[in-house]
Amino acid sequence: MTRLDVLAIGAHPDDVELGCGGTILRLTDAGRRVGVLDLTAGEKGSRGTKATRAAEAKKAAKLAKLTLRETLAFPDTELEPTMALRKAIVAAFRRHRPKIVLAPIAGDLHPDHAAAAQAVRESIYPSGMKNFDAPGEPYRPTRVFHYFMHNEDTHAVVVDVTGVWERRLELARCFASQLHAKSREGEFKTLISRPDFFARIEARARVWGRRAGVEFGEPLAPVDSLAVSDVSALFGGSD
Repeated sequence: MTRLDVLAIGAHPDDVELGCGGTILRLTDAGRRVGVLDLTAGEKGSRGTKATRAAEAKKAAKLAKLTLRETLAFPDTELEPTMALRKAIVAAFRRHRPKIVLAPIAGDLHPDHAAAAQAVRESIYPSGMKNFDAPGEPYRPTRVFHYFMHNEDTHAVVVDVTGVWERRLELARCFASQLHAKSREGEFKTLISRPDFFARIEARARVWGRRAGVEFGEPLAPVDSLAVSDVSALFGGSD
């Protein structure tokens, strides 16, 4: 068992890096123990192979200084919020005991992302139940945040990722098989293989950053209301 501060969950090996890579870098730079749980190996993606994506995920894990990365064997493109998936997620919560969980936004355009979001939310409560049939001792994470993929929520906590912006892009580029390259223009086209993909990532970050008063912002939608015990946080950490 490896205790984590944060467990970021994605349906596919690149979801976390593309959705909240800047937040991950901010956390590990601060010395937090962060792990990633990929629910599938992304083996049915339109670009790349299972082996390619595993190698890319390993490279990204090193760059992000993750404490661990685990990949489950649920089928890509067929992910559903079944009891089997919920039990696997509960087992991960109990095994790593994270205080914070990051997951895709509910109802995302990609059905696997939406299924992952629903399964995570439906796993939080039973994870703390004594007699829920999953490995490990009962444990319930304190907070859950949804990172944005194709779809967005209207309100979010915004993480200032200005200081790690170039590294955040480098982290995304670890998944080269999924992204645009002139040498591979004849390959099957996807939403994230478009030439303007990084421009769209930047546009989102600038819009959310503007809303929060920073240059580049990464939105995280909290599942529940947040309590502030240190009122200085209301001032953004400074007077």
